[in-house]
Amino acid sequence: MTNFFEKVLREKGSSPLRAAWVIEGPGAGAKALFGREGIRFREESFPLEWAESIRRQEQWKDGLLEIGGARVFLEGVGCGRKLVLCGAGHVSLAVIRVAVLLGYRVTVVEDREEFAARAEAAGAGQVICRPFVEALDTIPGDTETAFVIMTREHAHDVECLRRILRKPCAYVGMMGSRTRCAAVRRQLTEEGVDAQRLAEVRMPIGLPIGSRTPAEIAVSVMAEVIQVMNAAHPGEEIPEGMMEELAAAGKGSGVLALIVEKNGEAPRRPGTKMWVRKDGTFLGTVGGGEAEAVILSAARQMILEGTELTRLVRISLKKGDMHCGGQMTVWLLPI
Repeated sequence: MTNFFEKVLREKGSSPLRAAWVIEGPGAGAKALFGREGIRFREESFPLEWAESIRRQEQWKDGLLEIGGARVFLEGVGCGRKLVLCGAGHVSLAVIRVAVLLGYRVTVVEDREEFAARAEAAGAGQVICRPFVEALDTIPGDTETAFVIMTREHAHDVECLRRILRKPCAYVGMMGSRTRCAAVRRQLTEEGVDAQRLAEVRMPIGLPIGSRTPAEIAVSVMAEVIQVMNAAHPGEEIPEGMMEELAAAGKGSGVLALIVEKNGEAPRRPGTKMWVRKDGTFLGTVGGGEAEAVILSAARQMILEGTELTRLVRISLKKGDMHCGGQMTVWLLPI
């Protein structure tokens, strides 16, 4: 029988999704998954009559909702951030390494076999060694994909950008001098490319940090990608491998810690998750320090007791020389 986490794993990336967790009140511990059109999956203990009210929530805002005498935490489900890199020159190789470190799934498009092999060695998850346009036609794009253009020729830049602007994406950037970038804008404007979409393209690419080396340019590029994507998608990413572990987890496998509320300067946002396994090891973080130690202790005690009841832990972080201040509420869910 499919469980909630298996369903999320199967469907994330197919369309915008939203998870609903009953954290307090009737049905505490129940979970459901929604698409724009309505409910995709619900556990039997999640009341069906709540589905339409949740679906209608304005702009699908994340946060706590009170319904039917219960409190429900709603959050968008990310499909995993992806980076599509056109070109595999020296700067591109540095971008690959930084992006992989940041947890992006990296696809490189390169028409030269030697350079494609270098991209694979640098850590790209997928390398498509075909003509640029032909390769890009195999990549659909979505709201969590960033496209970065770093080809060796002006003509390739233009053909890549022309193709990419037809796709949904979170970010588009192109490397080049101001003169080269201006020429590309002018050419595509004359071709009738939508002015608003063209204005959204970051070119020259990267934040202005005075970059000189390929590594420094890579940092400026990925910093800009992060800035744009975080502004558009303020939710927290699920640590790599966590959803796979949860989907395969049997009864008594551990406790999932989920931040559902924060105030002040608490370090992590609602939606942040930490998976505490039955052997006491864990994946992810809810902020580190004393607060995380409290959550780990509570989760490990729940595992020791073998409880199936959820628990809310409210933590106040005293403001001072060694503390950031603020409060957060963490929901602990036995799996």
